[in-house]
Amino acid sequence: MGAATYQLVCDNMVLRDNGRPMIVESMFSAVCDLATDHGEILARIHPVKKQFFDLVHSGADIGTAMRAPDGRVVQTRLHNSIQIYVNKRGGDMESLDYAVVTRSTSAATGEAHAHGFDAQAEPLIRQMPDRSFRLVFCSMPPRAHKLGDVFDMDHFGDALLKRCKADIRWDDRDVFWISSKATADDIREVLAFLKAYDGT
Repeated sequence: MGAATYQLVCDNMVLRDNGRPMIVESMFSAVCDLATDHGEILARIHPVKKQFFDLVHSGADIGTAMRAPDGRVVQTRLHNSIQIYVNKRGGDMESLDYAVVTRSTSAATGEAHAHGFDAQAEPLIRQMPDRSFRLVFCSMPPRAHKLGDVFDMDHFGDALLKRCKADIRWDDRDVFWISSKATADDIREVLAFLKAYDGT
């Protein structure tokens, strides 16, 4: 049986001085205080990305190729090193260890999955305790949308905000905040928009 392959889904991967790689995930929010709310952080991590992070966190033996600072491509093994960088209310950044963040549980109380947007990792809408919602993508632009390389992330975001009646804010590259006032019909409208989006 051949070795399994995994899709690397993270913002960046850096080679540290000790020769070991570190996975880096960056998050930003103008609405939530991510630095103090680990449940909110977990709610913003797409299931495909979380599956990969959890695998690395478990100590699984995963090999990868990386470009060293001197330009060489080196073969290395992923170790249990995942850092999440978040913005703080005062404007600074804070680095959080994924192992610490996962001691909390996701704040989401329910979720609905989109269909027909990204064949490799469909987006989902999660409801939070305050009844607001998070539209979460695995990556933006998506990796397997029907538009392929011509997918325009800015056009998509603008169209979503203009064509859906709910109060929606583009809060992070791959996360949209949806108001607690959104109705079930509003959520269905967002899901329908995702399925039908064709770049026009």
